[in-house]
Amino acid sequence: MRGDGRPDYAYNGWLLYADTVQPPRLPVSGGPIVIHGMGFRPSDTVLIGGQKAMITSVYPNEITAVAPARAPGTTGSVDVEIDDLPMFYAMAILPGGISYDAATGDSLTINTAPAGTIPIGVPIPFTVTALGPDQVPAGGVTVTFSVLSGNATLACGASMCSAAATGDGIATMNITAPSSGASVVTASLANGAVLQAHFSGGTPPTLACLTPTLSLAAGATVNWTTQALTLSNGSPAAGQTVAWQSASNITVSGTSLSTTGANGIATKSLAVGPLAKGQQTSSTACLNGTSQCVNFVVLGARPEFAWLEAVSGTTQTLSASGTPGLVILRVRDMNGNPMAGGIVNFYQSLYAWTAPCPGHGRCAQAPLLAIQATTATSALDGTVTFIPAAIPGVATNLVALAATGNSSALTIIVEQHP
Repeated sequence: MRGDGRPDYAYNGWLLYADTVQPPRLPVSGGPIVIHGMGFRPSDTVLIGGQKAMITSVYPNEITAVAPARAPGTTGSVDVEIDDLPMFYAMAILPGGISYDAATGDSLTINTAPAGTIPIGVPIPFTVTALGPDQVPAGGVTVTFSVLSGNATLACGASMCSAAATGDGIATMNITAPSSGASVVTASLANGAVLQAHFSGGTPPTLACLTPTLSLAAGATVNWTTQALTLSNGSPAAGQTVAWQSASNITVSGTSLSTTGANGIATKSLAVGPLAKGQQTSSTACLNGTSQCVNFVVLGARPEFAWLEAVSGTTQTLSASGTPGLVILRVRDMNGNPMAGGIVNFYQSLYAWTAPCPGHGRCAQAPLLAIQATTATSALDGTVTFIPAAIPGVATNLVALAATGNSSALTIIVEQHP
């Protein structure tokens, strides 16, 4: 201070230095901050944008304080100043060290936004990421979404809505076009950074069931894979969100949402049952959070009235060296619908092969080689599959009986001749 610069003078050095402030952004109401540096003393004071902050603790390398509310007219970054006693003329200043809301240099980038022609009445997310000058996410800043022109509506129900960016800097707002016509919606920061989304309303997509009903044996439980088709102007619409709802005796597996693929189909597995005889329940699926919905209906069928239908393999003739094909049957309910969860019993008797009975005289008595009884439960399409009994390389005659309900039975014949 004297300017002598004498090397034979003894001096005591003291450094006051401020390095960083956390958090770098504050809400307009202010809030707690932490200043890191060195040379801090209990007599220090802190100014935020020229306004005095309330100090809560002072350590040689850290000051904690509560920043005041933003001064009227203040935007962007403001200086943080640490002052020692006036007699020492010591101060440390962090230029633009903190900001109320968006800092100077903060910007926005678009993640997703409505563009081109969007379906009328379908909410479309407008998602942006707020970034600092160093491209680090600017969490906590306020992003304001505004309808600049047109008849678009925002999720908040007003023409201007605000959303706080999450820790990763992301803020989102659903935008809906209630009718045809062009609209422009902006996303902006308090420092003036702004982005625009241009779009028009068009024909909304429609939703249809590909698997509308299921007949389920009373008392049974199944996982039902349901499918819904989304069409836009008669063509499959990809990227649409379909939400399924749980209901009585129907539970949606995992998340309730499903997104349509390139074929316009959304798929969801439902845990169904058990239902009482004659009980009916349904799950509703809706498109993009709109009233465009379809129902997936389940009926508790009466298993005692079920009957069997042959699909394939009920009559087979092949050589002893061959392998019999599968026996496939279908269980139907009393109304003729494929019934899931039905129990089918399969009884098999395997005899040694004998030649056909002669025109005169007694038929040869075929020895019984094996018997077998199995049970199967019908799938969603009502089918059951059985493997016919056989002895490799041995000529046999298989006589089998499949039965379900109180009175339905089918006979299966498989001949493996020499």
